[in-house]
Amino acid sequence: MSATSPSSTASSSRTPANPTTRTPPTPSEVFNDILSSAQPPPTYSQQTWNPSNPYFPHYHNQSMPTAATTPPEPLIPPTPALFTTPPILQDTLQTPSSKDQLSTAEICMKHLSNPSDPFPILSRREHIAFLEGGILGVQNGKLHQMMVVLDASRSWIIYWCLQGLASLGVDVGKYRERVISSLRPLQNESGGFGGGNGQVSHVTATYAAVLALAIVGRSDDEDGEEEALGIVDRKTMFRWLHEIKDWESGGFRVCVGGEEDVRGVYCALVILALLGLPPSGNLVKGTKEYLGRCQTYEGGFGATPNGDEAHGGYAFCTLAGLCTLGEPAVVLKKYLDMDRLVSWLSARQHAPEGGLSGRTNKLVDGCYATWVGGCWALVEAGINGPQDENEETVGEKRVVGSLWSREGLARYIMSCCQSPRGGLRDKPGKGADYYHSNYILLGLASTQNYFYYTPSPIPLSSPPPSSNHESADPPLPLTAPFLWRYSPRIPSNAPNVAEAIVEDMPAWPDDITEEDLLSGQEVESDRLKVHHPIFNIPFERVAEIEAWWKGKVGF
Repeated sequence: MSATSPSSTASSSRTPANPTTRTPPTPSEVFNDILSSAQPPPTYSQQTWNPSNPYFPHYHNQSMPTAATTPPEPLIPPTPALFTTPPILQDTLQTPSSKDQLSTAEICMKHLSNPSDPFPILSRREHIAFLEGGILGVQNGKLHQMMVVLDASRSWIIYWCLQGLASLGVDVGKYRERVISSLRPLQNESGGFGGGNGQVSHVTATYAAVLALAIVGRSDDEDGEEEALGIVDRKTMFRWLHEIKDWESGGFRVCVGGEEDVRGVYCALVILALLGLPPSGNLVKGTKEYLGRCQTYEGGFGATPNGDEAHGGYAFCTLAGLCTLGEPAVVLKKYLDMDRLVSWLSARQHAPEGGLSGRTNKLVDGCYATWVGGCWALVEAGINGPQDENEETVGEKRVVGSLWSREGLARYIMSCCQSPRGGLRDKPGKGADYYHSNYILLGLASTQNYFYYTPSPIPLSSPPPSSNHESADPPLPLTAPFLWRYSPRIPSNAPNVAEAIVEDMPAWPDDITEEDLLSGQEVESDRLKVHHPIFNIPFERVAEIEAWWKGKVGF
């Protein structure tokens, strides 16, 4: 780098008066210097913005300058070099994994640095049409024949499509009767739901069924408002959850006689919370300890405490499970190594892609926008502690701000994960599906919001019956998940300051006005409906569900 470069000038300005001492540059300054030398700044002739994108200036009413070096005004900068520069550190040992990684980065860079559309808009209508096909059928009211292999995932398909549509702002109440008639036959007399007709009850299928019923909500009938969750036999469900509890380890099995892992724990706890079932009879005894033992040497979480590989899906299940059982600032810090966790989560976000991976030495995948991206909301809340309704920290400690790159994930989703035919996909070159569509939309909504929780009006742990405090059940029922709130602004670590979610872009992204548009162009916001960070259902439904089970007497 030449001695007259901007970075050298900045470095010399930091030099103290004493020539024998020199203030070393910060890691951020070093990284910016590397980026500036790795990629030359783009010329203005490259910035021919797509006229269909309302978030960038257009030159249709401007006379372009004759000198190529004179830019027009005003000008929004192109994609930052972080997302258009190949990985700075690369393995010298070439393996199939390292080759796939570099190939994926190169493909993503082409999408992220598209000079005509560097930050695409959300193809809302195409995604709605794609997801409605999963509810209404794409061929004579039926799903495609290839979906037969997912017969044991019927409740999952319904949930994926419903939540994806809800995220996009569709009123899914119109599907209520269709959903109920589809899920009712999957409920077994012994408790729980099977994945398909006549199949054994499974905790993941039951979890998906409960979420789907929670999403479609209430309807008005002659006896008043009827909650869709009312079709669940809460008494047999309570009994069945006791059957799949592993009393020795503290975990839950996925079915009677089935395997035990953190998926079973998380799903069982969500079912308990949303149905307002009491965790009595020591139903959650040892569960927090079980989840804590699943943390690996890397800092992430395996499926079981038996030394399994750390995985993003298991990380979310562990964190969300603990936050269902208590106040995040208490349970996360008590049962987890937070320093190692933050380190592992940070390593899951890749540059230049901006997307997230689920494991070490694995490629980015759009679904981890939820499984890893969703972890950050819980971690940030655990570090910040409870906040009041005005989003001000309770106590003297300031909030930490955003610990991850929301901009990076938003760019990856909008540029790389949208299929031209509707629906969302793992990465460029892959096909769209209902699973990825839902979890990518949930991840995109996470980039648009900050989640926090409020102080509990009652203690979140019962007085211990003995000196063994950990044997005490939480209050009845589980109340911690119902204390969460959200804000469309991201607090910073400076008092009274809220950070923009995406740097150098319009405030995300609802500030587009009529005068910003071309003739005949419509305003179509990219903002999604807010979801609950633990349940992954529409946020507005959670308070209604809590009121529903609070109004019930017994089962």
